[in-house]
Amino acid sequence: MTVLDELLPISIEMAKRNLTGVWNFTNPGVVSHNEILEMYRDYVDPNFKWTNFTLEEQAKVIVAPRSNNELNAPKLKEFPEMLPIKESILKYVFMPKRKVG
Repeated sequence: MTVLDELLPISIEMAKRNLTGVWNFTNPGVVSHNEILEMYRDYVDPNFKWTNFTLEEQAKVIVAPRSNNELNAPKLKEFPEMLPIKESILKYVFMPKRKVG
């Protein structure tokens, strides 16, 4: 997963440094669908509830089977300030929307 608020400024720095070639432009690490929903509940709407599909139910409503992948992005270690995906999602997506009180 990629948090563009964090990676777009890195792309500008990459251009300044003339870094070229194939880059997996993604935050390091993985995050699941349920983890995203939990963050939404915890930071935006404490009353939010969801129900997961079973694999059989999911297969009936999608065209192709889902895959879960983690892209290898060792070149981005050139930017040690980049956050792992879960931390980046919290910082750039959920913390700004956090409901207080």
